[in-house]
Amino acid sequence: MCPMIRPKCLKHGNRIALIAPSSPVDSEQLMLAVDSVRFLGMIPVIYPSATKVHGYLSGSDTVRAADIVNAFANPAIDAVFCLRGGYGVSRILEKIDYRVISKNPKLLLGYSDITALHIAINQLCNLVTLHSPMPSRGWETLDSVTLGSLTECLFSPEPIGQTPVIEGQSLEIINAGVAEGPIIGGNLSVLNATLGSPYEINTKNKILFIEDVNEKHYQIDRGLTALALAGKFKDCVGIILGTWADCGDPDLLPEQNLSLHQIFDEIIKPFGKPTVNNLRAGHIYPQISIPMGVKTRLDTRKRTVEFLEAATQ
Repeated sequence: MCPMIRPKCLKHGNRIALIAPSSPVDSEQLMLAVDSVRFLGMIPVIYPSATKVHGYLSGSDTVRAADIVNAFANPAIDAVFCLRGGYGVSRILEKIDYRVISKNPKLLLGYSDITALHIAINQLCNLVTLHSPMPSRGWETLDSVTLGSLTECLFSPEPIGQTPVIEGQSLEIINAGVAEGPIIGGNLSVLNATLGSPYEINTKNKILFIEDVNEKHYQIDRGLTALALAGKFKDCVGIILGTWADCGDPDLLPEQNLSLHQIFDEIIKPFGKPTVNNLRAGHIYPQISIPMGVKTRLDTRKRTVEFLEAATQ
């Protein structure tokens, strides 16, 4: 396995490409993103996809793929921030020239549908990426935990260490143990969408992180089962389940459904890998930023997740 490349640490005055590789943003969201980048002392550079609309996509596949490649190729750009998730990255994975990204390593930031980019860039370019809040959220109004986690990943070349403790939100142990390896993963629905493709997640000797939003319990069951059938839980060394925002079946009686804990116990627990639930990362706030690809240690005895390396250098 080739060693992971950590992109350069950011600093005030850096120029940040704002791209929309998935669904479109409106003018208010775009201005929030511009203000967010300026709030952290950097200079926003708006790329074409950020202002385009093609139905539920932010411009054509050609435009969105070109923005990714051009942002990495441009020597005047220091990092690439995605504006939002939604849907669309899987449509452009084959249109991206990963050789350009490999030759011009920079920090890519985003989550949700951006999971597909994290996986592709981690695996094809050996480049660390950042699973974190996107600037259209409005970083000026972030809580201290979320903002602190984000800025530490962006601006510090030192090992990140343990994830912050959020009051009343401890890790839930599904399988006890200690696991260490590169962390990889993201949104469950997106992970499933790439199974069987060249961009399928490789969990061999890695810690697998999974989260999702707005899914019914049977859909989460189906997604986890697909990962199990594809050998992803067998191959990994540990599993970190994030948050499951707005997931559930309000129209069903309890006896007509399975709880998330039942699903985890029946599908994930039998693999015997150290596993926790409720790492506060995903479609919620406070939100912990995750440097995808860095060596991570999961210790259920201490109920800790520790990033042993920095996101940047």
